[in-house]
Amino acid sequence: MTDPEADDDAPLHLEHDLLIRMRLSNRALGVNAERVAIEELADQLEAAVLEAGVGEYDGDEFGGGTCVLFFAGADADKLLAAMTPLLKRHPMGRSATVTIQRGSDAAPEDVKF
Repeated sequence: MTDPEADDDAPLHLEHDLLIRMRLSNRALGVNAERVAIEELADQLEAAVLEAGVGEYDGDEFGGGTCVLFFAGADADKLLAAMTPLLKRHPMGRSATVTIQRGSDAAPEDVKF
């Protein structure tokens, strides 16, 4: 049942995506030490994002010599601000490329650390 009070012209919630791409030491899934380090970084980033109340961690993808961490929130700038100190301190984060997608119609923006 639909809500007769709902405004059909109201803007939809705009979700911003932030992808953190890290190169691995081989063309496959990387080595165990890298995967452990990335898992620790992902946990720290997730905690920072949740503590700041700016988004959520959507998981990771390993393959082809890279790992991508997926985050989403209403404001990509706030997401990035919450994560930047951790990325700059972490060895895997310092060499990462962050891709920001501000909604489905916007062109992606890359930020190199």
